[in-house]
Amino acid sequence: MDLENKVINILQENNIEYALTLPCAKIKRLIELASENLEHIPLTREEEGIGIASGLYFAGKRAILMMQSGGIGNSLNALLSLAQTYEIPLPMIISWRGIYKEKIEAQKPMGEYLPAIFDAVKLPHVLVEEEQDLWKIKDAINRSYEEKIPIGILISPKFWEASTPEEIGKKDKIAIGTPNRISETKIKLSTSVNNPSLIRYDAIEASIEYLKDKIVISNIGIPSKELHELCDQESNFYMLGSFGMASPIGLGVALAQENEVIVLDGDASILTNPNILGTISSLKENCRNLTIILLDNGTCGSTGNQETLALDMLDLEVIAQAFGISSTQKAYTKEEIVEAYKSDTAGPRLVHVLIKAGQKSEIKNVPYTAVEIKKRFMQYLKKI
Repeated sequence: MDLENKVINILQENNIEYALTLPCAKIKRLIELASENLEHIPLTREEEGIGIASGLYFAGKRAILMMQSGGIGNSLNALLSLAQTYEIPLPMIISWRGIYKEKIEAQKPMGEYLPAIFDAVKLPHVLVEEEQDLWKIKDAINRSYEEKIPIGILISPKFWEASTPEEIGKKDKIAIGTPNRISETKIKLSTSVNNPSLIRYDAIEASIEYLKDKIVISNIGIPSKELHELCDQESNFYMLGSFGMASPIGLGVALAQENEVIVLDGDASILTNPNILGTISSLKENCRNLTIILLDNGTCGSTGNQETLALDMLDLEVIAQAFGISSTQKAYTKEEIVEAYKSDTAGPRLVHVLIKAGQKSEIKNVPYTAVEIKKRFMQYLKKI
C-alpha cells in the first residue's frame, strides 16, 4: 500500500499548491512525489521556508513545509515571531526522528523533546504513527487554515513501514563529481569604491516615488518605522520580528502574483540567510517581478550600529551575482538611486544602496499590531 501517494492526495484535496522541502531520508520518496505533483521549492534553511510560505499565503496560495524534526530547533523563532504572531496558517510535515528505531545518536535529543517543545510554545501538533492516523493530516491542514496557526504533523518512521511504494520512473543519475550544469554567471567587479553620503532615512526618502502604490516588504526594526513615517500605505508589509525573513517573504508574494514586489532589506538581515539569494535565482523564471533594495550601511543599524562583515570585507552585490542574480546595480546618491529604479532590466534584481551608519532621531513605532498589518496587506493584494 503506497502511503506516500495517499499523503500527496490529501495535500491536493486540501488545495495545497506548493511544497517547500528540506531533505530527510525517511521522507525522501514523499519529497520526490511532491516535486512531481506540486510546485516544489527546495530550501536551504527551515526559516526560509516559513518566510516563503507566509508570502504565498498573503497572496492567496497554500503551502506545506516538509522537514526533519531537527529543523524545528532551527526555525522556532521564525515560527513564533512570524507565523504565530501574524496568525499565518502553516501546516508542517515533520519527519519525527530520534524515537522509533533510531540509529543516529544525535537525532535522539530533539526527537525525544519535540512534543514537549510544541507544548511549551503553545503550537499544536499531531502524531502520525499508523496508517489509521492518515485522517490526522487532513484534520491538521484544515485546523491550520481555520484557526490561522502553524501546526506540526509529526510522522514517525514507523508510519512508512506499512508502505509498499509503486514503481516510479527512474531518473538519470549524475555521477559524483560531475557537474550537471555549466554556470553562466558573470561577476561584475566595481572598479572604484565611493564614500557613502546618505543615511538609511535619506535613501528611503529618495525611493518614495518608486515605492508608492507598490507591494513593499520592509525589514524589521527602524527600516519599517522609517518607511511608515515616509510612505505608509496598505501595500506595505511591516516586519516586527523574524530577522532575515524580509526577502523570503517577498519571494513568496512575488511567486503568487504578477505585480512588482519590492523588498527593503539590509546587509545584516541578508547575512543571516544569504542563501535566499540562491533560492531566488533558482526560481528566477517565476519571480521576474521581484526587486530587492539592499540598504547596506555595514552595521546592525537598529541595535546600536554593530559592524557587519559587509562593512569592509564583503561586497553583497558580488555575492548576489555569485548566487546567480545577474540584474544588479550599485547606488550611492539620491540621483543614482532614482536612476537605478528607472532601469528596465528583467528581474529578479538587486539594487545595492551603499549608505552610512546612523538614523534620524525620534522615529515612532509602527502603530499597528502584527495582525492588523497582515490583514490590510492581504486586503490590498486581493484588490489588485
